[in-house]
Amino acid sequence: MGAVLQHLVAAKLSVILPPDKFQVHGAFVADSPTDRGGDFVINNMILHCTTAPGEPLIQKCRANIRAGCLPVIITIFDRVRTAFDLSTDADLSGRIDIWDIQQFFSTNINEHSLFDSATRNSKFANIIGKYNAIIAEVETDPSLRIEFEAK
Repeated sequence: MGAVLQHLVAAKLSVILPPDKFQVHGAFVADSPTDRGGDFVINNMILHCTTAPGEPLIQKCRANIRAGCLPVIITIFDRVRTAFDLSTDADLSGRIDIWDIQQFFSTNINEHSLFDSATRNSKFANIIGKYNAIIAEVETDPSLRIEFEAK
């Protein structure tokens, strides 16, 4: 599920940003060997995609803040509270943005379809197409692909 989350975020970013604005890595490629502060580094924002936020992630976020960056945790709805609690316990409350993946997608898809339900599915299909291209490029498991037919 974590790989799907990370690559869906990559697909969404690739729809709105120029291709040279961020790099996409395999979901199981660690941040440290690739010399990056998180899953996606965009200007001074560092996006961390996870289904299980924990103390090591909060420490990465602390390092991001020390480097002058804004860390963003993108996670599933059931783990948003966990991420908020961990950031509060680390005295980083309000210094880390925490986003629910469903809201991230819903908001963006509706905005880019100009809140027109007739075009919403085609916008989503575009993201899924980008996602599947990312899977083909950086992963070895084709079962991560998503089948979606815009109606």
